[in-house]
Order: sequence, then C-alpha cells, then structure tokens
Amino acid sequence: MFSFTAQHILIMRLITQFEINNPSLLHNFLFLASAESLDYHDIGFYDFVRSKNGAFSPLLQSILEELIIGHLLSKGSFALTPKGLDTYCALASALKPFEIYVDRCFTVYLRHKDNLDQINETIKNHIRFRKGKPGKKLFVNDFGHR
Repeated sequence: MFSFTAQHILIMRLITQFEINNPSLLHNFLFLASAESLDYHDIGFYDFVRSKNGAFSPLLQSILEELIIGHLLSKGSFALTPKGLDTYCALASALKPFEIYVDRCFTVYLRHKDNLDQINETIKNHIRFRKGKPGKKLFVNDFGHR
C-alpha cells in the first residue's frame, strides 16, 4: 500500500464532489486551478506539461494509478469505489490546512459547473497553456523552490 498525501485526498474529493468523470478532465481542471494564481501551495500541482489533448501532470497520473491499484478508484467508471469513499470520508478533514487551494478548485468548478467538458476547451485559450511548447513544462521557474 502507498502513503496517503493531502494530494491523494484532494483528488478523491474532486472526483466525488465535482463530478469529474475522466482523467483528462481532471488534469485540465487542476491545471486551471493551479494557474488561477501564482501563489504557491504545497497541495497544488505544478509539474504540468503541454500535450496535444491539454495539460498532463505526471504526479497527478501517478496518484490516480495508486488509487486504482489500491482499489480506491474504479478505472472504468472513474469513480471512487466503496472502499475509496470510506477512505475519503475518514481522511477528508486532512484537507483543512489546505483550504485556500481547495477554495481555488471550487472557484474553477463554479465557473464551469454547467458544462465541465468546457474545461477541456478553456485550457486551450489559457495564456500559460498557449505559450507552452508541446512536451514542455507549463510552470517553469515560477516558484523559487520548485
């Protein structure tokens, strides 16, 4: 079994509460949340690279794979399993110190809640994404310690 981080719990929350139903949408959603502000947050994802389908975070992808291997996330339906939901409910309070970033995610969700698939199109118009080169990092030297 793997060690849970706040990022694991955040992913579980987003899948459950924001009805994010596929990995590509989740990658693009978290890119928009991280790009919403240049304020660095420990729980944020800043390793995105530009792909032809949007933003891709290797760290986020590894977390998704760990959740699938741990039988907490169903790969087919991209939803938490009963075990995953129980685990999330038991650990959800661990996100309390990261409320600023969670609020940022909620802001992005509210902006797109009527059509979450719009996120996949919105990202293509984001200045940071448009300036990025395919296969290259989208957050380069934005944070001194990264």
